Amino acid sequence: MSEDHLVSRRYDWSDVSPVVGVVEALGDADDADPDAIPALAETVDPESLNELCTSASAENPVTVSFVHASYEMTVRSDGFVAVDAA
Repeated sequence: MSEDHLVSRRYDWSDVSPVVGVVEALGDADDADPDAIPALAETVDPESLNELCTSASAENPVTVSFVHASYEMTVRSDGFVAVDAA
């Protein structure tokens, strides 16, 4: 996996939920207000995304990838969020 992303961020999931991290990163990639981003629930179940990313252990990390609003999203349980062109 290339480390050259349109946007990449690191979060502490105890401070910011994965869903909020995704929306913030999408807003940065699209140079748009996060409120202007299509609802994440159109693509992925927000509660499931939060649960998967916050409940995984360091020994068994989770990576979730999906396409939303014409961007490929990668969200990892270690707090990493990346946005790439789809």
